[in-house]
Amino acid sequence: MIRKLYLGLGLVSLSIGFAGMFLPLVPTTPLVLLAAFFFSRSSPRIHRWLRAHRRFGPVLRDWENGQVIRPAAKAASVVLMFGLVGYSVWFVVGSPYIQVLLILICLGVALFVLSRPSTTPPRRPK
Repeated sequence: MIRKLYLGLGLVSLSIGFAGMFLPLVPTTPLVLLAAFFFSRSSPRIHRWLRAHRRFGPVLRDWENGQVIRPAAKAASVVLMFGLVGYSVWFVVGSPYIQVLLILICLGVALFVLSRPSTTPPRRPK
């Protein structure tokens, strides 16, 4: 029963992540990573397919092999995040408390993204 739940959650996550490739403000990478997590617990075949996928595979393999985020992805995510949050703070949100909260969340996420390694660490010989 739990495998079917994980499979369903993986399919939903992957579907929304795929839509995020075409829709602004819908995150693709976190949803694909979440889908891979669910598939690793429900369907090894789909998990292998996702790891071998031309578009999603490299990001997924980098993350699974050391929580690596490539420099171009770091730059794009931080710039887009600050741009969207900045727009929201200046033009959409009126409450100063919500503005501060948005800025703090953005800073926290940016620090997390920037703290991830940019290359896969070398493997130690056994």
